[in-house]
Amino acid sequence: MALYSGVTGKISIGGNDIVHLANWSVELTKDITEVVSFGNDYKEKIPSIKDWTASADGAADFEEDGGQKELHAAFESGAPLQSSFYLDETTFLSGTCYIESLSISHAADGSAEIDISLAGSGANLLTLPTP
Repeated sequence: MALYSGVTGKISIGGNDIVHLANWSVELTKDITEVVSFGNDYKEKIPSIKDWTASADGAADFEEDGGQKELHAAFESGAPLQSSFYLDETTFLSGTCYIESLSISHAADGSAEIDISLAGSGANLLTLPTP
């Protein structure tokens, strides 16, 4: 059974690691369509179209080599991003996405935070280590 630690997790956008993020999550969803037929006492359900979203948050860092400034640029331009969400170096989820929202906050103690929501476009692929 594989166990992952926060030390091995990371997010890569366009091949560049995004620094200083503390958390990420990817949600895969599937619509379930109801099929109603004459004479049936119960509804039938079948799986339909799939979707995915992702989010991440952490310390804001818009330095030249930090990668977060590219997120802001992609939000402004509406450009698609190639994203990868790593559990470790060989196990990750990846797909094309768009920045749905980008929230930046700053506290009185001097800490600045960033919160990113991504909307997937197309499939989200799971890559596993090769034996």
